[in-house]
Amino acid sequence: MFNLYRKGRWSHSLTTFFVFVFIFASLLIHNGCEVKIGQNRNKDEKKDLAAPIITELVSRGDISRYLRLNSILKPIREVSVFAQSAGNILEIKVEEGDLVQKGQVLVILENIDQDLALKRSVARLERERNNLDRAKELFSQNMLPEDEYQQIQLAVRDCELQLNQAELAFSRTQIVAPFKGIITERFANPGSRVDPARPIFSLVDDSEIHLEVWINENELNNFQIGQLADVRKSTNSDVEYKAELIRISPIVDPTYGKMKATFKLLDRSKNIKPGQLVELFIVMETHSNVLVIPKRALVYESGIPVVYINQDSLAFRRLVHLGLETGSSAEIIGGISENELVIVDGQSTLRDSSKVKHVSSIN
Repeated sequence: MFNLYRKGRWSHSLTTFFVFVFIFASLLIHNGCEVKIGQNRNKDEKKDLAAPIITELVSRGDISRYLRLNSILKPIREVSVFAQSAGNILEIKVEEGDLVQKGQVLVILENIDQDLALKRSVARLERERNNLDRAKELFSQNMLPEDEYQQIQLAVRDCELQLNQAELAFSRTQIVAPFKGIITERFANPGSRVDPARPIFSLVDDSEIHLEVWINENELNNFQIGQLADVRKSTNSDVEYKAELIRISPIVDPTYGKMKATFKLLDRSKNIKPGQLVELFIVMETHSNVLVIPKRALVYESGIPVVYINQDSLAFRRLVHLGLETGSSAEIIGGISENELVIVDGQSTLRDSSKVKHVSSIN
């Protein structure tokens, strides 16, 4: 040690050591303060954090209970068109999707035999009528017995019947539309042979579209002729159509144990067609001028409905009593009052008296 002191090394090393200790201690104290201060700030921020919410005003309105039924849209008439006589198809004049008028020719069959028979009947009738004209003149001059004159009259009548029969056979070689409608399906091709047992076309009259639903006998009092219902396509469409109840079957179907009710679609649109599956919503009960809130505001705790009310940036938990419910709304019988702000979004994580703040949207 004495040698180090003499050489000035001890003095220099001790000074360096104390400087190093001082700097190290200062850094520790400084860092410790920062950590402590930062931790307190985070705790304060968490303590003051307000949950984002969206609210709606509790108001009065009307709410209805609906009976929801499924049905398939059906045209007022749908038939299969058959040939009335056997034969080969000479020409098909219409195609699937064509609109046809009543009496319009759809198909022409080969008709050579029928045409010849018709011409023979016309010629035979003309000959017999000429005979009748000569017979009348002779009969008027008492030159022809009455029985022969009557035989000639009967021959004319028989030729007229044969002509009618030939005309009918010829007409059956042309298949016509029984009513105005749309060709929905074709079952035969040109050149193929048809007979009265096989259909050639499917024809529908969609001037009216009907819906058939099955209802329970105990619900019959809720239905009356002329009652309106809402119709919605079963493809998650928000477009609604109106339908009117036009008849109710007077008997209970033994297969279903229900009664058939038929509705007529009032709205016609290119977006709705026969064969589509739809949902029918029928009003069964309506409560007017009652408190109504969005159903999404409800939180169920052990099966008990609860809502949260926003007052002075605090969320207060309220037990509510429900009345009628629809898919999007609920009637409130008790628990909250009109013009209160009910939280409709962001309430799932709230507790009674939680701090909240109103926002325009919650991501």
